[in-house]
Amino acid sequence: MTTILVTGGSGVLGRALTPALEGRADVRVLSRHADPRPAFRQGDLQTGAGLAEALRGVDTVIHAASQPSRPQADLDMTGVLLAAAREAGVRHLVYVSIVGCDQVRAFPYYRAKTQAEALVAAGGVPFTVVRAAQFHEFVAFMLSRLTRAPLLPLPGLPLQPVDVHAAAAQIAAVSLGAPQGRAPDLVGHRSSHCRTWPAPGPPRLVCAPASCPSPPRGASRP
Repeated sequence: MTTILVTGGSGVLGRALTPALEGRADVRVLSRHADPRPAFRQGDLQTGAGLAEALRGVDTVIHAASQPSRPQADLDMTGVLLAAAREAGVRHLVYVSIVGCDQVRAFPYYRAKTQAEALVAAGGVPFTVVRAAQFHEFVAFMLSRLTRAPLLPLPGLPLQPVDVHAAAAQIAAVSLGAPQGRAPDLVGHRSSHCRTWPAPGPPRLVCAPASCPSPPRGASRP
């Protein structure tokens, strides 16, 4: 049975990945802090401390850990993990990225994701990059944050959010297969436009100064 280490196991995607892999792989979850649960392995993606031990005997790593508010840290953690995975002889690294990240240069987090993809490609570990559209939970979170201001900046961009459990099932399948380099993008079944969404809370002035690309052709819909 394949041994898989999941980073970001406490996040929205990480929590969905563990049950998606249950019974199909020996799943371990990387945690920065000590955790008594049997599946958890302690390791720090910022310093590299504990990663060698956490990666011992691991065949595949799913790198789902992410820090949108600290793009450079997100990139640095990917580099630290790659070095440790290469040293440990990991045979497959699955990197979870974002649909269209290379086309949206205005967002530092998207730029970091694009740079991390290049880092993974040159990292010396067989890899698969899986780009997923934003999860429904993230879209709802971002809209809730926007409503804190008296002005609601709602960009005129098309979105095709994907269900996190459907995405986790597809990423799990990718992790159990051979490295692909680049897997089909994961997008939802329905495409909607921000301008068609009712603004939550009291009335706001809606602005649409920016645009983002639609999901590319050939994207996979879980």
